[in-house]
Amino acid sequence: MPWKATVTADGYTNVLGVDIGKDAFKEIMFKLQLLAEPALFETKDGKLSLEAYFGKKRFGALEARLITEMDADQTVLKQMLDEKVGDREATPSNLWKYRITVKSTKIANDLRVWRLIYLPISDYEIKQMKFFGEPEEKLKVSETAEYWLYPARGMALLYDTAGKEIFYFVAPKEFQRLKDSLPKEAVIKIQ
Repeated sequence: MPWKATVTADGYTNVLGVDIGKDAFKEIMFKLQLLAEPALFETKDGKLSLEAYFGKKRFGALEARLITEMDADQTVLKQMLDEKVGDREATPSNLWKYRITVKSTKIANDLRVWRLIYLPISDYEIKQMKFFGEPEEKLKVSETAEYWLYPARGMALLYDTAGKEIFYFVAPKEFQRLKDSLPKEAVIKIQ
């Protein structure tokens, strides 16, 4: 369960049986017993990221989808982009998506996952959010949505009374990076 996230003795966030900030992408696939295909994503200003989307998985009584983001510098990502497979595709979040080669996938498999995004299938109610305790900070992003920030736990939560919640997990030492990367408006649409 996402509310059972803990910080390990060596400073990583353990959630769903994986150590975010420590485990490589292939280790996370093995531990979750799920396969995912990494892909490159490009913002309007040309910044690249390497992510993998996992389909539905049951965690106890709950179902969720997961997204992992691997830690790679822009030089490596630009090389993967130069070797991409096929044409770019538009995404609902206004990013360009690129399929990567087998060679790039092998590189991705060994990269550490710096961020895990947990997308629950069902909506959570405010009483369920109390499992997480009081956030250190809240940031409003719309009339119905706000981020609840838990830096010591390496977690941020987008709580939306008119939509779905989104949970973000990182190692606590990378919390500022997570905070800086959070979408500034709640327009993420997951089908």
